Amino acid sequence: MQSAMLILGAEKGDFSKGAYNEGLFEAAHDHLKDKIDLTTTKIYEGYEVDQEIEKFKKSDAIIFQYPVFWFSMPPSLKSYLDNVYAYDEFYAFNDGPYGSGGLMKKKNYMLSTTWNAPLEAFNNPDNELLKGATPQDVILPMRKTQEYCGMTPLEHFFCHNVVKDPQFEADKDRYIQHLTKTFQL
Repeated sequence: MQSAMLILGAEKGDFSKGAYNEGLFEAAHDHLKDKIDLTTTKIYEGYEVDQEIEKFKKSDAIIFQYPVFWFSMPPSLKSYLDNVYAYDEFYAFNDGPYGSGGLMKKKNYMLSTTWNAPLEAFNNPDNELLKGATPQDVILPMRKTQEYCGMTPLEHFFCHNVVKDPQFEADKDRYIQHLTKTFQL
């Protein structure tokens, strides 16, 4: 049986209530729990660093569910990575080229993100802000963090325009299809 770790990096604040990401997290949990060995972490509930490291070690794949805040990750997710991604557990220095010391080489990862930006803002050279960038381009720091630790990317999942024009049921259905395809369920 495959194993995966599902991490919720949503925050509950005045503007962002976290419900969209929590809903996608719960949909993924419900879809995967009887098909693969699944562990979960909701960062806002707290965590023990040693337990998180063990969850990573026993998982074949890591799924991060989070909103994109200011073209990056929420601060609690950044803090989680800073605390959990320990030297000699996730990476080590070696004599090879920079970035070749990842210790999670047999792990895959997926980023499932929600955006206020509409889909048409991406891949659009006429958009003055993004200038043709893709969602993958924008989340480069999170992608490179995982790759620095040796993980291999799976196909990522994106939900757009979730504040101005939320389509939760359609996004949830697309996500379930994406997970089914990705994990060959």
